[in-house]
Amino acid sequence: MALVIGTPAADTGLSRAIFTQLDLLLSPPLQAGVDSASDEAKPGAQAALDAARGGWRNLAFAVAKGVVDHLVDNLEINDVSVQGSVSVPVAGSTGAAAPALHTHTVGITPTITVTLAQNNSGTGRVR
Repeated sequence: MALVIGTPAADTGLSRAIFTQLDLLLSPPLQAGVDSASDEAKPGAQAALDAARGGWRNLAFAVAKGVVDHLVDNLEINDVSVQGSVSVPVAGSTGAAAPALHTHTVGITPTITVTLAQNNSGTGRVR
């Protein structure tokens, strides 16, 4: 999975996931205030909830950006190895050559076991 920061609107990526949790945990008391407000106070209570959500979106984006930037800049991956088999089919015909001008059909599929080890050369990118 890619490390996607998202946007200041907290509508995508990690910023969206953070905002969703902030809103889930912090909005119920404010929403209850909006719901129980008198008709005169309801617009002000709703404006306060909307302003709070705007702040939570900014906070979510700031946290997401800080976390992802820090990981990309500082994360090291060490001692990773993978192993598997690779099969490479080879098929065709030989060429004709003297002294016997005829061809032979060739069809082999050798299987080779490979192990790849990661090194910490400082190149590459964490996503």
